[in-house]
Amino acid sequence: MHRILERLPFLKDMQVPLMGFVSIIAAYFDSTFTFLIALFAAFLFNILAGLRADDVKFTMWRLINFDGHKFKDSLKELALIVMITYFLKAIMDLMQYNEKSVYAVQILVWLALYYYVRNSLRNLSKAYPKIKWVVVVYHLFSFQFGKIIPETVTKALEKAEEDGKN
Repeated sequence: MHRILERLPFLKDMQVPLMGFVSIIAAYFDSTFTFLIALFAAFLFNILAGLRADDVKFTMWRLINFDGHKFKDSLKELALIVMITYFLKAIMDLMQYNEKSVYAVQILVWLALYYYVRNSLRNLSKAYPKIKWVVVVYHLFSFQFGKIIPETVTKALEKAEEDGKN
């Protein structure tokens, strides 16, 4: 840090405000940090399962059959999920529903986790069709979970799937 401050002396004046800003941001995300870690873990699992389903081969310095556009689109999707979730949290915090904003983040992250895990299991069942355990877990997860969630959410999910197919 001292080397950077010696090379860029104007940063000495900005060090205290920047540390304050970073502290405020860290405090804001502290209550939902574990949700964010779970979301990133599910995203990583989804990416790895998708690479396996697309038959991507890892060599020493490159990937064979790798579609960078799919990866870029999935990163955009993750960023959109995080931005919408924390935008809604910020709105709830501004309305002074501070305790309840964590529940909103929790519900939205649970929905995102469901889709990531379901998509991952679908990709793994495509990659390993002979492993019956993966196929059975995918079918249980994709069909039975819809019966547990409320009917209005189920209808919205079905509509979203129909719109995605068209």
